[in-house]
Amino acid sequence: MNKLKNTFLAFISSLSIITLSVILGLNFRPLYYQNLSRIQILNEDLSGAMIKRNYDILISYLNPFYNGKLKLDGLSMSAFGEFHFYEVKLIFNLVYILFATTLLLSLVLFVIQYRKRDFQYLKTTALLTFVIPVVLGIPFILDFNKAFVAFHEIAFSNDYWIFDPRIDPVIKILPEWFFMYAAFLILFFMAVFAAVSYLLGRSLTRIHGKMR
Repeated sequence: MNKLKNTFLAFISSLSIITLSVILGLNFRPLYYQNLSRIQILNEDLSGAMIKRNYDILISYLNPFYNGKLKLDGLSMSAFGEFHFYEVKLIFNLVYILFATTLLLSLVLFVIQYRKRDFQYLKTTALLTFVIPVVLGIPFILDFNKAFVAFHEIAFSNDYWIFDPRIDPVIKILPEWFFMYAAFLILFFMAVFAAVSYLLGRSLTRIHGKMR
C-alpha cells in the first residue's frame, strides 16, 4: 500500500515537473534567437528582425492568456494554417491546465508528507521524471523526422500541419531541426528538475532523519 501511495505521489509530482519543463522549453525564446542567423539563411527575402518579430507573435499567440486571432507581420497565412496554430494553442492550453492542476496537488501533497517527515516519494519522482521522458524520447533520438511526423499524426486529426511554404511561408521560419533543439531543451529541463527533486528528498531526509 505504501509503495502504491508513493508511486501515486511521485507520478503527480513528475507530471508537474514534466509539464513545467515543456512550458519552459516552448517559451525559451533565446533558443530561437541564437539560431536566427541560420534560419535567415533559409529566408533570404526576410530580414532577421522580421523573422524574430513573427516568431514572437507566434509564441505570444500560443500563450493561454492571449485572446484574439493570429496575425503575422508581413507573412500570408491560409485558413488551414491558421486553424492548425489554433489547434496547437488548444494543446498548449491543456498543458498549462495540467501543470497548474498538478502543481497545486504537488504542493498540497508535499505539505502533507512534510508533516509526516516522509520524503521517499521525492526520490521516486526524480526517477519517473528521468525515465518517462527518456522512454518517450527514444523514438525522437533514433529518427527525429519519423517521430516528428508520427507525433503530428497522433496529436492532430487532420493534415493541416503539412504546410505548403508557397501559401504558408511561416513554415520556413520554423525549420524541423529547431523543434529538435526545443525537444532536447525540454529534456534538459526535466533532467535538472529530476536532480533537484532527488537532492531535495535526500537533504530533507538527512535533516529530519527519516525516509521510508
